[in-house]
Amino acid sequence: MPVRGKHRLNHWAKKALVKSRSLRIAASLKPPAAMILMYHSVRDEPELDADWIGPGITHATKIFARHMELLARQFNPVTLDDILLFLQGERTFPRRAVAVTFDDGYLDNLQVAAPVLNRFGISAAFYVTVGLIGKAEAPWFCRVRHAFMMTPRCTWRSSGQQRTWDLSSAHARGLALLSAYDLCAPLVGGAAQQQAVRTIEEELEVEPGFPRRRLMLSWDEARALRRAGHILGSHTITHPNLAHVEQEEALRAEFVQSKRELEEHFEEQVTHFSYPHPALDPQWNEKTLAITRDAGYATAVTTTSGPVLADANPLLLKRIDARQADDEFLWNLERTLLQS
Repeated sequence: MPVRGKHRLNHWAKKALVKSRSLRIAASLKPPAAMILMYHSVRDEPELDADWIGPGITHATKIFARHMELLARQFNPVTLDDILLFLQGERTFPRRAVAVTFDDGYLDNLQVAAPVLNRFGISAAFYVTVGLIGKAEAPWFCRVRHAFMMTPRCTWRSSGQQRTWDLSSAHARGLALLSAYDLCAPLVGGAAQQQAVRTIEEELEVEPGFPRRRLMLSWDEARALRRAGHILGSHTITHPNLAHVEQEEALRAEFVQSKRELEEHFEEQVTHFSYPHPALDPQWNEKTLAITRDAGYATAVTTTSGPVLADANPLLLKRIDARQADDEFLWNLERTLLQS
């Protein structure tokens, strides 16, 4: 996140610092570290599906291509397997090491992002929501967003929260949408999530429907990513916030069953995991950490911002947002390296 308060730097100051290379020189004096970039969706025309996939997790193809070009020219792309070897003391990290990851399992990961990655020789990790593979419907959080974008109502009477939300402005609607995410995030299993989303749709007077285009990967498409040399990992079965799931058996299934299904379809071990963070904090706790270890994962990434240092827990790896503009993108990478 940008530095807040009186020390917050403006756009031009950040641009000047990045261009001067002073940040790079300062980072070279720090211990070796890596950064893990977090993406979700890459689309030629993100606005066409903006009612389903929010702008906060979508990058235009030309922006993503520029990001990968900058990584290839100014950094050292590595993989999650490389990071694991670094943390195990089996490999020395190159300076300015950066790994690329994708959450959720959108079809555009194969159709749009993969060709760009392949062009620049970058191998990424794709964490798929197993319960959505090959399905025509959208993820629950996309359905919730769609309902708020399409509703004709000016207010939302939430039966789950016993309160009424204003929807008369874009800002107010955004706050209500976040509260709906909070309501659904602890729910695990298709039935509970489907019922909660359907209730929200009914309260907003929006009919359930399918996106104009299929959003998620099929099994064949996921295998195509693996054949292209990319890592495939688990992003659970149904994308809850695991730290808030109360049912022990259902919680374990999100880790164990998703891993088992991936291994059956890919016919190889799957050792990488990504914690969903649709809403609410925290996204992990000591129980989920223990289950991740018991399930046999070697790495797990979070949405906590920061670099990966030599003493990092491989099951609690930090990542950083991929800012859209070149200057902000580079600033975030350079600034993160200074935290090592």
